[in-house]
Order: sequence, then structure tokens, then C-alpha cells
Amino acid sequence: MAWVAVAAMVAGCSGGYAEREYALPPNLCGLETGKDRYDLLFPPGEEVEILRSFAGDEERFVGRQCIIEVDGVEIIRSVTSKDEKFETFIGSKSLDYDIADGKPVSGDFNAMVWPGLAMAQTPCTIPGTHHNLLESFMVVIHSAHPGNDEKSVEVLSQLIQPYMAAAIEGVPCAERDG
Repeated sequence: MAWVAVAAMVAGCSGGYAEREYALPPNLCGLETGKDRYDLLFPPGEEVEILRSFAGDEERFVGRQCIIEVDGVEIIRSVTSKDEKFETFIGSKSLDYDIADGKPVSGDFNAMVWPGLAMAQTPCTIPGTHHNLLESFMVVIHSAHPGNDEKSVEVLSQLIQPYMAAAIEGVPCAERDG
């Protein structure tokens, strides 16, 4: 009984549950998707730092990276890739995800989510450039938050289609299904 009273006093003195003391970035990795779609990817903490962003790297279509930290801990990593299959990307990065466990996300692009991971892909050929070998465009979001698997899948499912739409905007695909 005494421990309950002490725990209640400590919680009261510390302000209760941890809160987000920083402002959300105005966009996610330089891509406009609406804060309501990515809000829950950001945990409580004091400071957010965008180490890398897609913004300012518009000339390169694949190999772009975005890294976001909260209080010095990486919470979001996003990349663009030319992989045609989710399995290829997962295997090349030695990620601990099984394709069979992924949940397809309906929309304009081929997309799947897992707890903490979302991927979208579309055919894309860019003629007349050194990117002629590009046959596919993919965007990947790896997120540490929210930690609850069900909530993570829900948040990433709502985000991946508009995130891909924003990521492929400006990529001059001559051929694109979606």
C-alpha cells in the first residue's frame, strides 16, 4: 500500500506520463503527407533532429536517405531504392522481416507493411539518363515508434500510399503503372 502512494507521488511530481516537448517536423523527410499521417511515428521526448532528408536531393531518384532522431535515438529511417521486389530489398539489407507476415495496403502503388516497416513500389523507367537501367522505384520507411505492433501497422498503412505518391512526384517515369 505504501508503494502505491510513493509511486503516485513520483508520477505527480514528474508530470505523469512522458510527453512530446518538441514540435513535429513540417513534413516527413521533405515529403508532404500531412502531419496527421506521421504524428504517431514520433515518440515522447525533448528534441527532434533531422540528420538527413530527401529535401535538397531531388536530382537523385534512388539511394536517397532520411534519418530522424529523437533525443539522440534513431526513430525513422527512410530510403528510395530501385528494387523491384520487397523480398530483394529485405534480403539485401538483412532485415528480419518475412514477406508472408506483411500486410498488403491497397492504393495506387504496390505496398506492404509490417510492424515497424512499410514499403511501396511501382514500375518506373527513366529514358535518356544514366538511370536507364531503373525499372522500378521503391520507397521504404523503417520506424521504431509506435512500439505496439498493431498500432504500428495501422499508422504505417495509412501513411505508405500518400508517402509514395509524394516520393515519386518529380521522378520522370516514362513508364509507370499504379
